[in-house]
Amino acid sequence: MIATTETAILARLAAAMPAAVLLGTFSAVDLSDDSSTPVVGHLRLERINTSGSVTGSAVSYDLIFSFAALVDVYRASPAQQAEAYALIEGAASALVGWEHSPMQYPVLLDGSETGFDGRVLRLSITFALTAIFD
Repeated sequence: MIATTETAILARLAAAMPAAVLLGTFSAVDLSDDSSTPVVGHLRLERINTSGSVTGSAVSYDLIFSFAALVDVYRASPAQQAEAYALIEGAASALVGWEHSPMQYPVLLDGSETGFDGRVLRLSITFALTAIFD
C-alpha cells in the first residue's frame, strides 16, 4: 500500500508538471553533480502515524509525505529559481481536491521550515493521506 500510494502521488504530480524532474523517497538527490538539473522535486515519506481506530483486523493510519523543491542556488538561473516556486505551487494545486481512493483526500499540513545548507535551498509542503492496514 505504501509504495503504490507514493507511485500514485508521483503520477499525479507528473501529470500536473510534466517538465519537472520528480524523485521519490528512495531516490538519491545530488545537486552538486553538474550533470544534473539544478532544480528537482522530491517526494519523501516522512512518517507513518496511526490514527488509533481499529475495526476487526484493520487499522487506520496516516502516511505523512513532504514534497520539496530542491535548488542548487549556485547553478540555478533566475528562470530555474522561479521554477522552484512553480513546483511547490503546482504540487499543492495537484493535491488539493484529489481523491486518491474513495473518500480519501490529501490533507495539507504545516510543512518544514525552508532549509538552506549553504548550497541547496529546500522549499517544501507536507500532507497526509489516510489509508488502512488490513
